[in-house]
Order: sequence, then C-alpha cells, then structure tokens
Amino acid sequence: MTIQLSQPDFQRLIKIVSNLPDFANVRDRRRLVAGALEGVPQADIILARLDLDGMPMNVAVEVVRFLGNFGQVAYGKEALGIFLNYIQPYTGDEDNSFIQDLFQTYPLDTPATPNRLIDRWRGTDNIADIKEKIIGEDTLRHIYILDMALDAAKAVVHIKIPKLNGLTEAATGFMIAPDLLMTNNHAIASQEEAEKAEYTFNYQLDKNGKECPIVTVNALPNGNFYTNSELDYTVIKLNNPPDFGNHLKLKNKQVRRDERVAIIQHPGGHLKKISIQNNFVAYADTKVVQYTTSTLPGSSGSPVFDDDFHVVAIHHSGGMLTEPSTQRKYLRNAGTSMIAVLKDLQTNAPEIYAQLQG
Repeated sequence: MTIQLSQPDFQRLIKIVSNLPDFANVRDRRRLVAGALEGVPQADIILARLDLDGMPMNVAVEVVRFLGNFGQVAYGKEALGIFLNYIQPYTGDEDNSFIQDLFQTYPLDTPATPNRLIDRWRGTDNIADIKEKIIGEDTLRHIYILDMALDAAKAVVHIKIPKLNGLTEAATGFMIAPDLLMTNNHAIASQEEAEKAEYTFNYQLDKNGKECPIVTVNALPNGNFYTNSELDYTVIKLNNPPDFGNHLKLKNKQVRRDERVAIIQHPGGHLKKISIQNNFVAYADTKVVQYTTSTLPGSSGSPVFDDDFHVVAIHHSGGMLTEPSTQRKYLRNAGTSMIAVLKDLQTNAPEIYAQLQG
C-alpha cells in the first residue's frame, strides 16, 4: 500500500527526519535506516535502492518517499511505519506527538486485504510456473521444534517477589539443575529476597485454553545461592521443586548477528508465553546479546534459546540500548551471554558450576 501524506504532513516529516542527529552524513544515515529495518527480510533490498548521498533535506525527501511507496515489509507493517516507530524516541515532544498522529491518520500499521497479500508474492515469475514459493524469509522449521519448545517450557518458572512497600513484583526464572533456578540479579539480589519469593511451576494454559494445575515452592533456607550484579544473574536452590522434566542446558556458545533466538517467559507477570517470531540477534559478543525478540516487564530472568533450545543468554532489559561495538543506541532487548555466565560460575561458584555438568 502506498502511503500518500498530505503536503503539510510530508513537509513537516521531511524536516523532522533531516534534523535527526544521525542524519548528518551518509554513513550515519545508512546506520539509521539499517537500524530501523533490523530483522526485516527486505532490508538489504531497501538499502540497496536508497540513495543516501546528498544534502540532509534532499535525502530525507528520498527516504520518506521511497519508504512510503515501498509497501508492507510484514503483514500489517508498512515500511514507512517501521521507520517512524524507530526514529520516534530520537525526537522532541512536539515531533513525537506529530508522529503518533500520523499513525492515527494514515494506514501505517494496518493489515492489508487478503487479495493484496496474495498478489504481493507473485513477483516477476510467470504464474503458470509457480508451484510453491518461499515468501520473504524462509520460515519453514522441522516440526520437532515444537516438541523441544514444549519440553523447555516445563523448566520456566513464574516468580513473585514481595517488596517492602507491601506490593509484589514479578519475574521469570528457569531451572538449570534439578533444584537450581536462575533469574536476574535485579529481580532477586540476596538470599533473604530469595527466601521470601514464591516460585510457581506450570503457570500456563493447556491446549484447551484452560489454566494448568500449578505447584508453588520456596527457596531452600540457607541453600546454595550466588549472584552477580554486573552480569545481572542469580542462582537459587529451591526447596522440593516438582518433577518438571529436564532442566535446561546452558550453552557456551557465541551467537551471531541474524541468528534466531526464542524466549519463553512470563510477560507482565502473567501466564507463560513464547516469543518465536521476528526474533533476530542484532548484536552479540561474549558478554552481551541484543535481539529483536519481544518481551515485557515480568520477562526479566527468562531463558534466551537458540534453535536447538539450548540457553545462550539470560534476558534482563529492553529499550534504547547502546550497542557495545558502535556506542550507538538502538531499540532492542538484551541479555547476558551464557559464555560470561558460565565463566563466572566456574571461577566464583564452582560448587554450582559442577551441578550444571550433569
């Protein structure tokens, strides 16, 4: 769908884009557009076709026109809408409000009609030659991945943490041994907090949409406990946890940009869910992993899985995060790599590390 902005809206948007701090030169413009399109299958096509060389105002005209005419990059997601969502945090209050108004005025985030969606995948092929096609990203997966996800989900735990003000906070944790749970340091930072918290297994819906029977346990008084605030993780020994199947395997693995990572979590402190779409790694080193996988408050402490459902990171935060290699800010979620976690446990908590080898 072509987005036809009114002339006043077009002119104001051009001014906003051209005045962005990251629009001063070709290199920064490319990084800006690439960051906005992170995880979009057509990103390379768009970047190849965009001419980003020239005066900021002229290039802003090119970018807005091109993205407005490009159409959808995912179901219900216009290319221009993706870009505007990305730049919104970089704008002032008035410009921010203007961009929000654009989403109310124009179909920037509206599902396409079924007929148009069917027509879009034809491309330049002769219709008579088309039998089956990979449409955009290859999303085909072996069916056993569903079994692995369900097995892994059994080890993911809802955590309720009482606070001094009488309220409670929620987090997620996961079993890394038969009686050891891992979560974030910013969720539970001390043995005292660990012993006051409640750990609930099976807080999820069954295939009929009914809540499953739950089991809630506590931490073992004076049990094994280790925390690291810099890496933002904590390990807690639970008291008589139920039989949840197999604990999760921590993988000493360097993940790479554009690999997929799924997260099983308790978003908002609610029923267990899995984020398994639009879930690309955007940056990774031996300590930090940043990704586009969806989370919410309450997801802190969730396991970040590779395609084999091994844990490659522990989720801890999201927002406009600094990418370590470039020091630039991007809208992403992030976790601590298991490379750093396992190295820390081996050095500073060898009795816990030894239990992970079984």
